Amino acid sequence: MKIAVAISGGVDSAVSAKLLSEQGHDVVLCHFLMSDAGEKGAIDARRVAEHLKRPFFLLDLRNEFEGCVVRPFIEEYLRARTPNPCVNCNPNFKFKQLIAFADKEGCDRVATGHYAIVKEGRLFQAKNQKKDQSYFLSRLSAEQLKRIVFPLGGYAKEEVRKLAADYGIPVAAKHDSQEICFIPGDDYEAFLRERAPESFVPGDILDTEGNVVGKHVGLPSYTIGQRKKIGAHLVRKYVVRIDKENNSVVIGGNEDLEQKIVTLSDTRWLRNPESDSFEAEAKIRSVSAPKKCLVRVLPNGLTELEFAAPERAAAKGQAGVIYRSGEVLGAGIIKG
Repeated sequence: MKIAVAISGGVDSAVSAKLLSEQGHDVVLCHFLMSDAGEKGAIDARRVAEHLKRPFFLLDLRNEFEGCVVRPFIEEYLRARTPNPCVNCNPNFKFKQLIAFADKEGCDRVATGHYAIVKEGRLFQAKNQKKDQSYFLSRLSAEQLKRIVFPLGGYAKEEVRKLAADYGIPVAAKHDSQEICFIPGDDYEAFLRERAPESFVPGDILDTEGNVVGKHVGLPSYTIGQRKKIGAHLVRKYVVRIDKENNSVVIGGNEDLEQKIVTLSDTRWLRNPESDSFEAEAKIRSVSAPKKCLVRVLPNGLTELEFAAPERAAAKGQAGVIYRSGEVLGAGIIKG
């Protein structure tokens, strides 16, 4: 089988490409240049391709990435929301571009170094829960998943590192990046101040009763659950609401962050809902485990998650992902 593998210049995608080659597949490698900050990755990707002795293509997609991922990311912050750019990027840019490249090169499948499992067009969590990336892949379409292979779904990170060393892959010891690829140093605020300085308008910090208790430095500096930049208080306080209309930040106690019902908009289903109401599990942030909930599919296009126990700090703009027994059933965007 001919497979197009997107290699980032990191160890995971490099090992994925090597494993597929070892299995006898005809592997073609490509690297997407998505921002000026990614030039080092392109150099490492070429080194991997030379080591694996496979065809390598470098695609300069900076303009496309800017329009599809970066601008929507900025616009969401300007709407006082907290976007997850990877959740948007994977279906709308990365895998869309990868499949287009595969079609051009006559490839049957595409692959990346993500930790997740695909079976017959269905998406499952990776065997290694600590590295599972199904949350970020949850809005891929069933048609996209039919073309995708995730070679690392059954591996632990330590096993991948060892394989990379055994294979002599040149990036075997390269550290994992925890940053958003287009934001140097993972400094969201500096990036937004450079790209949208007009959005940083100081305003009031209010308590939950509407009393002014401080001043904020601009709404894009804040997200739900945050403790920094809200001033000192006698008891621990958090950001509990961002009011775009009134240019204010509302702070409260931990109890003000808890809610049992989270509403999702624009839900994309990988498995059609079995009824208008059913039991499942869901997670509203990438680092948490799926929690038991009742899923309600509402007639107005929204999806309601009623958790068995209150969830904390549901941030508008983040993904809410619905699971059952490790399988992703669907995912929407947190509305409130």
